[in-house]
Amino acid sequence: MTRRLALATLAAWLVLAAIVLGRYTDEAMPPDYLLRPLLVTLGAAVLIGAAALLARSWAVPVAAALAFVVALAELAAVLGMVAVLILFELLKRRGRMPREPEGPVLVLAGIFFAIGLVMAIGVTQWPDETGYESAIGGPPMYVFLLDGYPRIDTLRGLGFDNEPFVNALAQRGFEDYPDSLSEHTRTHKTLIGLLTDLAVNSDPVTVEVRREIRRLIVVPPGFVEIDPPLGFVTMGSGPHIRTGGPTDFETYLVGHSIVGTLLPDWAWDFLLGKLRDNLDTELDAAAAADAPRVFTHLMAPHPPFLYPWGGATSVPRRCWPACGIFSASYADMGLTREEWAGGMAAQVAALNEKLLATVDRILARHPDSVIVLFSDHGGRADWEDEAELHRSFLAARTPGHPGLYADNPKAEEVIRTLLGAYGSN
Repeated sequence: MTRRLALATLAAWLVLAAIVLGRYTDEAMPPDYLLRPLLVTLGAAVLIGAAALLARSWAVPVAAALAFVVALAELAAVLGMVAVLILFELLKRRGRMPREPEGPVLVLAGIFFAIGLVMAIGVTQWPDETGYESAIGGPPMYVFLLDGYPRIDTLRGLGFDNEPFVNALAQRGFEDYPDSLSEHTRTHKTLIGLLTDLAVNSDPVTVEVRREIRRLIVVPPGFVEIDPPLGFVTMGSGPHIRTGGPTDFETYLVGHSIVGTLLPDWAWDFLLGKLRDNLDTELDAAAAADAPRVFTHLMAPHPPFLYPWGGATSVPRRCWPACGIFSASYADMGLTREEWAGGMAAQVAALNEKLLATVDRILARHPDSVIVLFSDHGGRADWEDEAELHRSFLAARTPGHPGLYADNPKAEEVIRTLLGAYGSN
């Protein structure tokens, strides 16, 4: 029994791990994105192996079949595994298959895993994560990229008054730039414009383009990046702080697994709870970082909206897992425009409170700090509203350099303007 359980567990894990590796090769993600999914598949494999023992001599092939269904939860996977089991049974009856087909199944599962492993190694970008340069001169710098934070006039049009937040920032030495813009409407393009002198041409429509994006966007000298939970816009090289929240890769795996298929509401609430916790952890990490310069990329207020609105006790799940959890527009999210506006208002209000508390913590440690809050593009409620897509938020505390961005309030110029004013070393 113990031997059969071990073999069934091994077969299930090889299949689950191969599927995870296959999904990994389809994207451009940091290599450590693989660690937690592979550990979770190990636990799932033990449960699958134990359940497969009910099939007695067929425990190993049944475990492999169940693993496919658990990981993919698609009709094609179910039908394919049923077809394989029927084929095995027919071959056994004709004497062409051992009575206990453990060996052939393990060999096939091992080959499946080996192919996935080789492909994953072939596409992995191993970053250079040398430590930040602690001898950087000038005041401490904190740059917060607030993904998809709408400009004040956009929020006003949605029925949300952001003036109290802007005033609270002014009391802390910030200046608001109400005419700020982003040249681009997508995060990766803004990051390339922000961190390089390269022209931005392609959308991330292929994995090759996404890998090239990660190669190009590297942590600026002296900075440490607090990573967002979105793989291909995580900087490819340089010092990082990882806060351990769920990644877009993990939300995809969950959504397409049997958990996302049978328990989508539970999975949705679970993931949103973890993303809420991670937002707090990212802000705590930024306030407590010892690096002389900190770049924090928050996937907020960008959807998914983490906080309920309109008197609800939970955030509605509409299209997920059919759509990506980080889908942005109200149409892509399966919301009405009014629902989207309510969700964005709740998200911005909650984020504002957290940002002010974080700024206060930073200033308590370093009263001379330079702090910039900016967004990479507009809120993107509607992809047809071209003007709004470019209306980005920008507020900055720049001691000794009042009105630093007055002549060029663009998202892509945030870093260069800072370094030009305070020195790049």
